[in-house]
Amino acid sequence: MFDELKVAFRQALQNFNEELSRVEPPKKTEDLVNAMNEEVEEATAHIDNLELQISIAIDQLAKAESEAESCRRRSELARDIGDTETSIMAIQYAKKHEEHIRVLGDKIEALSAELTFLGKEVTEMSEKVEETQSIQKSISMNSICPEENDSVS
Repeated sequence: MFDELKVAFRQALQNFNEELSRVEPPKKTEDLVNAMNEEVEEATAHIDNLELQISIAIDQLAKAESEAESCRRRSELARDIGDTETSIMAIQYAKKHEEHIRVLGDKIEALSAELTFLGKEVTEMSEKVEETQSIQKSISMNSICPEENDSVS
């Protein structure tokens, strides 16, 4: 799933950059700006998805921590009454939960890194959209009132 998100985002970013680096002006600058805005929206949707995944992983982590603690308590109780077999089994389950805790921690760290990366990219893309919109307005003003713009200089 992360790979799909990365591929989709990288494709959106590549398309976005290709639109920005066009040598010839597009037939309709509005179309260009609209396409750029759509790519920003797609990237923002990926960010929302990552935030949701992080939230879910944090909830899973809390549950795994609780389960590991329960297993350790069960082991102690079993040991106190002389039930070695149950104590050993509870320790084994606690270790499995602890491994899951480690994996979830790594997952949260990776998702957070991806979220930070995408956040920076969306900021950059948004700035380029604003810049392009500003240029579009300037071009529109020049095409509507060429004499007025010439008299200003």
